[in-house]
Formats: sequence, structure tokens, C-alpha cells
Amino acid sequence: MNSFACSKKVVVGLGLLASVSSFQAQAEDMDTILINEAFHSLLYLPVYVAKHEGLFNEYNIEVPVVRSAGSGPAALASVLAGESQFSVHGPEHVGFAQEQGGSGKAISAVANSAPVWVLASPDLDYSSPADLAGKEVVVGLAPGTSNTLIKRLIEDAGVDGEVSITEVQNGSELGPVLSGRGDIAVAYQPQVEQGISQGLEVIHAFTDDYPEYAFSTINTSQEMIDDNPDLVLRFVNAINDSLALIHSDADAAKAVAREEFGDLSGEVVDAAVQRMIDNNVYPESVTITEDAFTNAIEMQQFVGNIQGEMYYEDIVDDSFAAKVVN
Repeated sequence: MNSFACSKKVVVGLGLLASVSSFQAQAEDMDTILINEAFHSLLYLPVYVAKHEGLFNEYNIEVPVVRSAGSGPAALASVLAGESQFSVHGPEHVGFAQEQGGSGKAISAVANSAPVWVLASPDLDYSSPADLAGKEVVVGLAPGTSNTLIKRLIEDAGVDGEVSITEVQNGSELGPVLSGRGDIAVAYQPQVEQGISQGLEVIHAFTDDYPEYAFSTINTSQEMIDDNPDLVLRFVNAINDSLALIHSDADAAKAVAREEFGDLSGEVVDAAVQRMIDNNVYPESVTITEDAFTNAIEMQQFVGNIQGEMYYEDIVDDSFAAKVVN
């Protein structure tokens, strides 16, 4: 073997070794985290887009799985116990936890505006909420947000006591209306698009009533904020990039949604995502505005879920969002 060939092999070998070392160093720098969501929902699409499109990885965060906890309190409890790093649910659960001695904060918007729509047959005579009088309204169980919103709408329209309300399990709102046992369905996505595909139409959009509404936020513990603010900031950056991608490339967002919800019709998924983009359910940035927070908390107070006061500065840590957006 001549000296040139030997030298070339040594150089190639050293280059390969350097590449492997660099890869190992990058892997070691990755923070592997667990996200707990209240439930698996299209409303949380910004989290799924960040995972599928590699946005978390761009900030040296590895998310092997997003786990559904079954409820907001359960998701947050996992964070406060140190079992996971971030949770996805309404900010009011942070307040409830604080009342019990827990120390958490809402750090990023995920689902904004009130993502609930009212559907009926095109034959129904409806031009304003006052026309709800004498109607049979089918809605999810109290104290869910859809239930609260329709009751607030009925009260504000001055027809309280004139509307018959049937409560069903969430996700079952369409059946009674489609079978003629109800006049109006109050629903989330993807039930809204499923209803439209079966001949119903949207007669009222709560996204118009409450364009600022902190329906779901990213939340973490005060301990995480104190001990690892860099990780928190990188996480919020990834979510902000995800929101930007959803608004700039709807097709990419829809592809992720189709993958996450493969049991649903692709057309329904696409329509649901597009409607939530158009209605700003997916906000353009991670900022949790004071108006959005106040509207969400006041609705919880209206239905009696919150007896006292919850203040923005106690529940929301906007310092990370401010750094990302500004």
C-alpha cells in the first residue's frame, strides 16, 4: 500500500469519526421531554405540527410521544409531579391547581377564539339568537365550554327559559338533529364539518363572538421555569414556529392533521383545519393576550366553575412569549 492511499484512508477515517462524534454531541444536547394533553384533539394541532415537522428538533427538543391524560387536571398534575414537562389544556386549570397549592403557569397560546359552532338544517328559520326561542338545542354535557357558551347566548338573547336544552356526551351532538329529534346542534371540530357534510349548515359561530378566547394553552411548572428557562424558551419558540407554519402552509398542517386523525375522512379533516385557520382558532403567535384570558375566565365564572377571581399575572407567565414574538 502506498503512503498516499494510506494517508487518504486515515483522512477519511478521521472525517467519519468526526461526523459520528458530532452526531453524538448533538444527540446528547437534545432534551427529551413528555407532553401531556387533556385529550387528543384537532384543537391542539400546533403541538402535532411542531412534532411532525421537526420544529421541536430544530430547538434541540425531542418529543417521542404526546400523551393524552383524559382531562386538563390530570395533564397538569403530571407536570406538577415532574412526570412530564408541559401540558395542554385551558388556563383555568392552572388557577385551580394554584388554589390547591400547586405552582404552574400558562406560557403559550395554542387554541384561541372560542372554537364552537352552532349548526341546523337549512330549513330552520334563524336570523338571530332570539330565534332560539321554542327550539330544541343539543349540546355537550355541562360544564363544558360549548354548553356554557350556548347558555350564555340564550341568556344574552333574553330567551332564557324558552329554549329546550338536551345534553349529550361530547361528540354525540349531531345524531339527534340529523334524526329529527333536535333542531340545533352545538359542536366542536370535527363534528362541525361532519354535520355540514350531512346537510347541516353553520348558523352561529362563537369565534365571531369571542375572537380572543384562551381556550387552550401550553402550561408548565414554576419549577421548570426556574430551573430550566432555556428549555421553556426553546419550547415556546417551536410552538410559535408551528403557528407560523400553519398560517403560511395550510396544506402541510392538513397533512399532519390527517396523519394524527387517520380514522376521520380526509375531506372533513381538511375542512376543519381550514375553518380553524380562517377563524383564528390557531392564533398567529404564542402570545396569550389579557383579553383572551379574561374572556375565558369570565365564561367559567358565568357557569360557576370559578367562584372567586383569577388574575392574568397570577396564571400567565408571558415573558417567554414576549421574547419569542418581539
